[in-house]
Amino acid sequence: MNTLSAFDDKYWNLAQACAWIEYREKHLVEELAQADRTSYIAIGFYPSMWPPRRKQLGQIEELRRALEESRLISSGFRQGRLERLEDIPAAEWADYIIRPPFISFSDQAQNIPWEGVRILSADMRRLWRSVNEVDARSKFNWAAIQEIFDEVITQNPEMTKNELIIEVQGAFEDRFNKPAPSRSTLQRKIKAWS
Repeated sequence: MNTLSAFDDKYWNLAQACAWIEYREKHLVEELAQADRTSYIAIGFYPSMWPPRRKQLGQIEELRRALEESRLISSGFRQGRLERLEDIPAAEWADYIIRPPFISFSDQAQNIPWEGVRILSADMRRLWRSVNEVDARSKFNWAAIQEIFDEVITQNPEMTKNELIIEVQGAFEDRFNKPAPSRSTLQRKIKAWS
């Protein structure tokens, strides 16, 4: 029997959408299907307790901007009219702060103009691609290479750029058992990271 997870639902709530933008972790989207404010805050509260590979990849503000610019469509129940689901006008997002799973006016945290806000999950995954999907399009996993570079430079701060490149290439080949990026490719990337 093939059962769909909350990740595969047609719509995501604001907590799920924000978790996807910030961390791109499928299991967080699944865990936040019935989220309250405390559940969402707990994710980012103790970064020292995060799983080893978790990184913050985006900001909640990206979601608000996408909604304000009509790159995403949202719907919800307007306060006082909870019987009918409506599209939230894009222009209104300029006045809101997203506090997953709620939105409020920027100067009135307790004033919640819409409830049950939801966004098409397919649109979320289209605008914010999964890490694996992005990595699969590239010959090299640049996030992993940058991690190696950061480790090498931390351990050897006095190395020249050429020595760093040789060290990164060696560490990459040891870790992934395949040829490392060329010297010129690594030089361009290191320049962008610095």
